[in-house]
Parts: sequence; C-alpha cells; structure tokens
Amino acid sequence: MKNVRNVLTRRLVPALTAGALLVTALTACSDSAEPAAAPDLEAAPASGGIWAGNVTVEPTAAGLRVGNNTERPIGYVAFARDILPVITWRPCEQPTGCPTIIQGERRTIAPADIPGLQNGKGDVVFYWWHLVQGRDGKLQADSIREVSAKL
Repeated sequence: MKNVRNVLTRRLVPALTAGALLVTALTACSDSAEPAAAPDLEAAPASGGIWAGNVTVEPTAAGLRVGNNTERPIGYVAFARDILPVITWRPCEQPTGCPTIIQGERRTIAPADIPGLQNGKGDVVFYWWHLVQGRDGKLQADSIREVSAKL
C-alpha cells in the first residue's frame, strides 16, 4: 500500500498540478478587459460598399426597402407574419426564375407583392439566403436568415 501511495504522490500529483497550471494560464490568456464588439449586421457600411453578411430591411412609404450588402446574390421571400402559422414554404433553389437581389443592389418590395399583408400594413418577415452547391452537386440554401419589419 505504501508503494502505491508513493507512486501516486510522485507521478499523479505533479501531473495534476501541471494540468491545473495549464488551465489557469490558458484562462488568463483568453480573458480580456473588454469583450470584442459584435459586428452590427443591420447597419449598412458607411462607404456604400459590399460587406459580407449584411442585408438591410426597412419600411418605406412604397413598401419594404431591401439592400443586399453581401458578396453574392441572395434569394428571398417575404410574408405577413399573420400567415406564417398556416403556410408551408421552401426556399427557391433554382439559379434562374427565383426572386433574387444581386450584391450591392437596393430593391423595394411593394406591399401587394407580400402574401398575407392586409391593406399594405402589418408585420412582415423577410427571409433571405445564398445558394451554395451541396455535396450532391445541386444548389441549396446555405441557411435561411430572417429579418422582421413593420409596414
């Protein structure tokens, strides 16, 4: 029993101590005085250029004004929030014939073109995505993002 205790004391304790020191050092290195600021993905870049990941949506008198500030065209669809519980939809995954907004473009979607919107007023949900090639070689939505607005 004494030999087991000696082995544990000589081998295990130094190993545990070294592991604890490593964890402490890594934690100290990763902590910073201030957390990094998250990018504002809703704001258009001041330069008017293209900024990856940014699609702006704002209500206007003419409808829903959408700006694609990403590096690629986006596919999109907009619905009145009230009809979402009763509809089933899929993102359009065709390279042509689907509603798209090219990179850097601004487009206004008229209230009449938003399914479920009554009298041109109400809560609107705007969905957008990029088309990417899947493992099977077919185009698919990379992920569907959602932005809400009130007309």
